Amino acid sequence: MEIKNFIKVYDEVLPLQIISNVLKFINKINFEESKIITSGGQSVTDFNVRRTYVYGLDYTSENMTTVHWGQFFSNFLWQSITKYKKDCNILDMPIETVNTPAILKYQQTGFYTWHVDHCKTAPRSLSCILMLNNDYEGGELCFRNPDGSGEETIEVKPNRLIIWPSMFLYPHTVKPVTKGTRYSMVAWAI
Repeated sequence: MEIKNFIKVYDEVLPLQIISNVLKFINKINFEESKIITSGGQSVTDFNVRRTYVYGLDYTSENMTTVHWGQFFSNFLWQSITKYKKDCNILDMPIETVNTPAILKYQQTGFYTWHVDHCKTAPRSLSCILMLNNDYEGGELCFRNPDGSGEETIEVKPNRLIIWPSMFLYPHTVKPVTKGTRYSMVAWAI
């Protein structure tokens, strides 16, 4: 079995009205600079590695709309991860929770260099990205083999959910946005 068989793409996963409502909500929030986790475990901003902005859908927020979307996406992702595990025949994979979902904003020139999502200080099992819009250029999500070969691009399509293992076998990148603004929702199963 090839490792790319564990990168699953699901289309039209939510009613379009929900995607539309999320995009309306996004226009009213204040994003923060995204951080990376260094090899020493520190969380830092490094625009040479990642130039994005983030808004966490924190369940403890004073903004009840944020709480709503956080709970909604956590439930949606739990169901999606259950389907993913069935589709990949890995039903015995232990998943305890889905971490707090977040909205990512990639403005023009925004990107994220090649990386994997699992590390010692962030032990993630599965990664999830929901593409929210397509009125931008660039910003492609790409995967490659751990040796740097075999790059594959996931076509940009709103309402597309991508789930894959967070481990070292799945390096991925978001190419620079060349026009417009790319929005996505991300979360990890732990």
